[in-house]
Amino acid sequence: MKYYFTFSLLFSVLFLHSVQSQQVNSVEYISSATAQEISELLDYDVPYGVRFYKMTYHTTGSDDMPDIASGLIVIPDNDAPDFPLVIYHHGTSPAKDQVPSSLNLDYEAYAFIGANGFAVLAPDYLGMGDSRGFHPYVHRETQARASVDMLKAFHEWLENEDYAVNDKLFLTGYSQGGHASMSTHQELELFYSGEFSVTAATHLSGPYSISGVMRDLMFSQDDYLFLGFIPYVILGYQEVYGTIYEELDDIFQPVFIQSIEAFYNGDINLIELTIALIFLSGQNFGNNYPVTLFNPDLVNDVTSNDNHPINIILRENDTYNWTLQAPTRIFYCMGDEMVPFENSILADSVMQANGAADLITENLSSTMGHGDCAVPALLETVAFFKGFIETSVDLPAFHNEISLYPNPTNGRINVSGLTDFAGYKVQVVDISGKIILDQVLSPEINLDNFRSGMYLVRITGKQGVSTHRVIRK
Repeated sequence: MKYYFTFSLLFSVLFLHSVQSQQVNSVEYISSATAQEISELLDYDVPYGVRFYKMTYHTTGSDDMPDIASGLIVIPDNDAPDFPLVIYHHGTSPAKDQVPSSLNLDYEAYAFIGANGFAVLAPDYLGMGDSRGFHPYVHRETQARASVDMLKAFHEWLENEDYAVNDKLFLTGYSQGGHASMSTHQELELFYSGEFSVTAATHLSGPYSISGVMRDLMFSQDDYLFLGFIPYVILGYQEVYGTIYEELDDIFQPVFIQSIEAFYNGDINLIELTIALIFLSGQNFGNNYPVTLFNPDLVNDVTSNDNHPINIILRENDTYNWTLQAPTRIFYCMGDEMVPFENSILADSVMQANGAADLITENLSSTMGHGDCAVPALLETVAFFKGFIETSVDLPAFHNEISLYPNPTNGRINVSGLTDFAGYKVQVVDISGKIILDQVLSPEINLDNFRSGMYLVRITGKQGVSTHRVIRK
């Protein structure tokens, strides 16, 4: 018995060491897309094609047991010696198998980022793709875990590949992905700063305030056409904490439980759940109020007790109350009918009060809804990230007293900081990476005929390249 125990202990130690030291489970090539194919799909010119790989990797599941998670790797099809890296966090998926690694969720987003010269990691999240169990929807810790462990596995995979990444690491995500990208951002800066350095991040139209803005929505008496999201949150948190309820009717009114159970069991997807809940709510209660889903006693208990266990859990999954270090942009649209824009406003105010070093929060449109807002948010993201990349492998970046003003501009930009303009030229690059102005530098740059939007202005001279982000109003 003693020898058996010793052998078992030794085996356990060796097994744990193996899991900890080896993150990669498998990587397989899926397919590729040319620059022309991506440009035609997006109706937007891109410079490169891409190659897609599916990765599976070791992680810890939401039950704290060993798990295998999956995700997508995107590699630009160009001759760069190394690539900047973006972790892209996907939005809400209607079903477990609709994920980036199967190329049937958010394809346009990660293909566009990759086709602009970035390597991309797109984790499927825990409980999605190849991972076990039910997905812990908008759960801060497990979303971050899926991303960080995929990042570790990716670097391990690169050790035996011809690809390489440089020291530029960017984070982004839209909708649920905005919550997930902010979760990953917090995790990397607070706990992995010695291993990974975040260059910059954008968080896009995300539900950052689970305990505030989103709780108010859950208990609101306003029609809401996305009712399926609400039981998804409750079921996901039950998967992690196990203390949300003993029976579903502790939380929800009986008429909705059959549909909610069918969704949990995978018999229907999120879209089908939402349709069922809207029909049942309208038929039985004459409205589509989120609060109608809930057991009235629960609503009273949660809203009257700030320290109710559910409120405590909701607060644990807020993603904004920390001091971020990397330059960050929060983009949103005020017309968002799915994720209230107040999430972004609250996140900005708290992060600014906490001492965020470089944070700008911007409304991209006062009329665009949630779906329409994704495109400008993605374009702004790629433009923002490109501003951190050296524009030439032959010339170093230089940062002397050159400045451009006014910025934002109505059309004309003044260049200051140079006493002699001889030998300098200027390029203006749009957010797709296309050079739309290339000329000898003078004290004034004319953008009168350019559309409103963001541009990169590159000033090249004997010292190197100086890049500036300019907004044309």
